[in-house]
Amino acid sequence: MIRQCSRWPCWFALLLLTASGCGKALVFNDSVDGTVKLDGKPLGSAYIQFVPDEPGIKAPGSSGFTDENGHYRLTREGGESGALVGHHRVVLVRGREANRALGEKPDATETAKAKKDRRPIPTVYMMASQTPLKIEVTADKHTYDLDLSSSAR
Repeated sequence: MIRQCSRWPCWFALLLLTASGCGKALVFNDSVDGTVKLDGKPLGSAYIQFVPDEPGIKAPGSSGFTDENGHYRLTREGGESGALVGHHRVVLVRGREANRALGEKPDATETAKAKKDRRPIPTVYMMASQTPLKIEVTADKHTYDLDLSSSAR
């Protein structure tokens, strides 16, 4: 005697098989850099972070430090270069110098000129939920320059 499968369990099994392969593949741009300026002048010694802003997608953020010319190059949380292709909120905070008392060595980007750049970064740029800086990283564009204003609110 052959037993027939009722339609509901068959459709449910098909749905489970289909849903298991529906995750969106993460695509990365392996070379993302740019220049940050505050009021038209290069912003040195700042920590920059690209925070992915794609609904429903969990992906690593990317970050880097600006040198004395305001130039940065992003590295993903796993240590690889670049950033996720997609929308990001950009956060900037003042970079921390190496603490020699703890045995930390200065980063290669910590030059005398960069250490002297102590202009405060407006607080609006310091939180992902408030920052007006939004960038869409694409696969074919590698340079993203940012212009900040000290009067931003």
